[in-house]
Amino acid sequence: MLSGIRSSRGGHRVLGVALVVAAVAVTGCSPLGGEPKPARKLHASKTARAGSGPTGTPRSAASAAPDPRTAAQFVARARRAMEDEQGWTFVLRGSESAVMRGQAPSSATYTATVHRTTGPEALQQTGTVTTGKGERKSEVVYVVGGTGYVKDGAGAWKKGPLSDPGIANDVEDPLAELDAFEAYAKSAKVSRRTGAGGGLVRLQVDASGWQLSAARGRPALKRAVREVEPTLAQLRKAGVTATDGRITLKSFTETWDLDATHGYRLASHRYAFTFLVPFQGGDITVSQEVRADNRGVFTGRVALPADAT
Repeated sequence: MLSGIRSSRGGHRVLGVALVVAAVAVTGCSPLGGEPKPARKLHASKTARAGSGPTGTPRSAASAAPDPRTAAQFVARARRAMEDEQGWTFVLRGSESAVMRGQAPSSATYTATVHRTTGPEALQQTGTVTTGKGERKSEVVYVVGGTGYVKDGAGAWKKGPLSDPGIANDVEDPLAELDAFEAYAKSAKVSRRTGAGGGLVRLQVDASGWQLSAARGRPALKRAVREVEPTLAQLRKAGVTATDGRITLKSFTETWDLDATHGYRLASHRYAFTFLVPFQGGDITVSQEVRADNRGVFTGRVALPADAT
């Protein structure tokens, strides 16, 4: 999230399943060490000019275009509106938890600021992971030239392509997520809301009841599956034997709010999911929620620190 919300991925924000793992170990399974760290989930630029809300003027072509009606049409308009500015600032908030019956939850939260430029495409993210024990660790993420760079605390930089889940799970890029959403936008429900600040259009996708094995093939659930994998790997090392066919998606919700007053630009993006992992006659409940709010136009540039190259 926020990703700082996830589980043991060897360096990514690992959601904290430490307490759950400890409880699993008590049953006779082998323990798994390591500190928990949350999910979801792009360092703040000194040249950033982030306002209290989205700013800028929608291009006249978008303003003159017919009002969109379908989710796919709204997504196309939102993408054009976001491309009209050289960059945007987002504020991220995420949380993740793993709960086993009779045990205290293992949890973590994540907060971050993201600067995302559109020309050239680049991302800069500074965040903090806070475990359920109150321990805090900084995280810095960059995406430049299609390559991700991640630094946890005082550790060394990790570098890799965005196709590597170990890198992708640490990157929170609302614009890239908007591009991905286009592939399954037709399944979204469209609704309109009005308020003091103008009108919003909401696009929402909900899902439930999918087995993990089947969820892997659903475009809308691709990110949720990728995000939960590190936690499942950690639990399996600790002795949880549930197969993909027995792990169930209890709920999934993805929501996009678009600013109808400003060319349907992205106002906020939220996704949340809960998986149930069978264990000893009960379930381990793994949940994650990440939200990104648009805080306005970013006029700075994103450049890698010298020690990251």
